[in-house]
Amino acid sequence: MYYKKVEAYCKQNNIAISVFEKRCGLGNGTIGGWVDSNPRIDSLQKVATEMGISLAELLKDNQNVEEEGNQ
Repeated sequence: MYYKKVEAYCKQNNIAISVFEKRCGLGNGTIGGWVDSNPRIDSLQKVATEMGISLAELLKDNQNVEEEGNQ
C-alpha cells in the first residue's frame, strides 16, 4: 500500500515516480518493488521526508488503508 500512497502523491504533484525516487536518493525501481514486497524503514523515512510528512504519518496512513481492505 505504500506504493499507492507514493503514486497518488506523484500524480498530485505531477512528477514521475522515477524522478521522485531520485529526489529521495533511492534506486530506480525501488518504489515499484513495493507493490510486491515491504520497503525498508530507511527508505520509508526518505520518502516521508521528501513528501513533507513524518514517518509516523506515512505508516499510519498505510495501516488505515490495510484495515479498510480487510473489511
